[in-house]
Amino acid sequence: MLPPRCGVCHLEPAQSPSDGARSDFVLVYFADAVNPPPGWVGHPVGAVWFCPEHAALGAEREHLASHIALRDIDAVLGRLPRRLSEGYR
Repeated sequence: MLPPRCGVCHLEPAQSPSDGARSDFVLVYFADAVNPPPGWVGHPVGAVWFCPEHAALGAEREHLASHIALRDIDAVLGRLPRRLSEGYR
């Protein structure tokens, strides 16, 4: 699993004003999330970390595929939408 890093602002716990509290970050499983097979190692497809400031934006879009949710969040924030091929970074 990838360590927490906000899918919106790229904030990491060590940069967080809450003294790096990893527990403040939320892992949102979107509609395209896949349950990995037993023994699988890595970050789940369709799961995106969010910092406390952006967690609600992600949670409100759990019913969408992750790439669509992230593009929608970009639009809501007035940012240029990320390319579909860019994915979660």
